[in-house]
Amino acid sequence: MDTIADLARKRNYRYWRTITTGKSTGIPHDAYGITVDGKVFGLFGESGGTRLTVEGEEVLITDKTDEIYNIIGGNIHSSGMTTTSVMACLRTLLKYTGIKEEQVNLMMTGGPDGDLGANQIQSFKGKIKLIIDSGSVLFDPDGLDKKELMKIAFARHTEPRLNSLAYPEDRIGSSGFRIPRVKQQFKLPEGTMVEDGTFFHRNFLSDVSLRKFIEKAGINVFVPCGGFKDTINANNVNSFLELFKEVKIIVEGANVFFDDTARDVIAANGILQIRDSSANKGGVTSSSIAEVLPSFLLGDEYERVLVEDTGTKMALVKSVFSIIEKNAISETEMLVALRKETGKPLHQLSIETSEMLIELQMALYSQIDTISKNTSLVEKIIESYVPDALVKILGMRRIMETLNTEHLKSYRDAILTKKIAQIALYRCALEWDHLKKRMQYNTLKTVEELFENTD
Repeated sequence: MDTIADLARKRNYRYWRTITTGKSTGIPHDAYGITVDGKVFGLFGESGGTRLTVEGEEVLITDKTDEIYNIIGGNIHSSGMTTTSVMACLRTLLKYTGIKEEQVNLMMTGGPDGDLGANQIQSFKGKIKLIIDSGSVLFDPDGLDKKELMKIAFARHTEPRLNSLAYPEDRIGSSGFRIPRVKQQFKLPEGTMVEDGTFFHRNFLSDVSLRKFIEKAGINVFVPCGGFKDTINANNVNSFLELFKEVKIIVEGANVFFDDTARDVIAANGILQIRDSSANKGGVTSSSIAEVLPSFLLGDEYERVLVEDTGTKMALVKSVFSIIEKNAISETEMLVALRKETGKPLHQLSIETSEMLIELQMALYSQIDTISKNTSLVEKIIESYVPDALVKILGMRRIMETLNTEHLKSYRDAILTKKIAQIALYRCALEWDHLKKRMQYNTLKTVEELFENTD
């Protein structure tokens, strides 16, 4: 990412900092987290192990991750921008169903060696019963040792990366097992032979003969954090459901883990499932408002303000986490309300509401000249989009002067139409046809009403 941006700079592209995200000078979507008491922590790979920062200040560099655990292990609210949105979706569904997070029995695909898996392990407050990752199938019906899992997750940036094979064998209960993903024979706790660990790993999620183990775990939530495209599909979804009968909630952290037929069958069985396009928006959101937007607004001051000034950078990270969590909660609440109203499954409503948003955004573009002439309204909309930290640093006057330049007007208009459409969707999805009629009758007045009480 650094190389591409540097090439754009050498070719004299004016906004070379915006051409890529995930640069070494930027704000990575997977490295930061928020503690329960609202502090920003960061985990970064170093030659001596893992570097832990709190509020931007280095705390230690160590290859002994129990030292990291002792500092933040029991105090993490969420970790990683993408996982923050996944966890906000999950926590909203748990609140809706009346299940406490601490009482959830979770299964995951993807493990401590991946960004989603590692951050999920750090963020989740309940018991983790099953992990299927690049190394093995790791299962314990009594719950895997959370501290040991977190210690491995904290080491994600080390080389070589540690996966579930690093989990201490003596921490696996008598009814649990770990079957490595290798072509080798293994024995399950009650004596059944596994002829090939790779075959066992590939087919575990739909092997109904394993029900005798799974039923002991009471797994009621599934968060896929890794896996192949259409891992659960039309051909194996019924076996998946027979094996995991207790699952009530699925939140798709990983992309395209389920095909649409599988989602339909799962929904028909009463399971609440938030699909990937709704659940894992946090990473894209952070790229947009933590890297691209600041690069446009700050220009040549970017490095001074956001690279050299740690306090400002941490303030921006906090703002971005807050926006991601708030949006994920609003999206989930909207989808649940629409499901109650229409009876349609959540995954279908994710697609439909995305189409609704895009349709409204296109309609708003046709009225952009009228909207943009209302300078006080435009400023209110932009202020609701820009993270608080940037507003505090730059002030709205400078932000508007920058976005109103000829070079950035199209970017400004994209922000305006997208933000209006988002607010409209989250507030008015249940009365969408009425909202569209109001928009057609008087676009400007309707938009003004939407933003009258926007915090």
